[in-house]
Amino acid sequence: MKLIFDIGCNRGEFTDKCLQKHKDVRVVAIDANPNFRAFYKDKERVTFLNNLVGQDDEDYVDFYIEHAQDGISTASKKFMENSRFTMGSKNLRPNSATWGAPIKIETISLDTLIKNHGSPDLIKIDVEGYEYEALSGLKEKQKQICFEWHEESVEELIKCVEHLQGVGYAMFGVSGYFDEGDVFDKATYDERGDAYMTFPKNYYSWEELSKELLTSVCQADRRVNYGMFFVR
Repeated sequence: MKLIFDIGCNRGEFTDKCLQKHKDVRVVAIDANPNFRAFYKDKERVTFLNNLVGQDDEDYVDFYIEHAQDGISTASKKFMENSRFTMGSKNLRPNSATWGAPIKIETISLDTLIKNHGSPDLIKIDVEGYEYEALSGLKEKQKQICFEWHEESVEELIKCVEHLQGVGYAMFGVSGYFDEGDVFDKATYDERGDAYMTFPKNYYSWEELSKELLTSVCQADRRVNYGMFFVR
């Protein structure tokens, strides 16, 4: 790989893995949380942008950072209201996240990132419920994309897939942590959930994959299963 977009780069775990695995890769690392700039200032082959990736350019959107864990942040009010961090699960108490006052962050679209930096070999997106808005700024098919999914946000996942199908993507794969364990035929088990580099064992049409994903893997009221969704 020569170019990777790390959207929702956080403290740089995925970026560091990419730099270690691909000796000639360049990474464009983007995060709306300004606190993360310091983690990238001395990294070679990395460009850090303090933006929110969205549908349009140069909007200013409310962005919320969790008080105790600044690694949890979002621009999605729906995520704040309905996710496991608010509603709770067997692994999390209700309202385990307390959100600070919003800050205004300027948006940038995927199309503009591609125009400015080149066509990436991989786009990784982890933006806590804002995945659809990020993907909506992509109008032309690139190479591979992966983005985070949560079972309580399956409607958002479907919207993402529909947009990506419209752009030209036809093959889909899923990896993640499953409360049931490693039992699914078409979903690749990942004990870390969103380890990013755990690519699916196989890819399927949406018609094939959705039968298992939407009927067995995802139970919205449970709020436990989550992982990464891959398209190519």
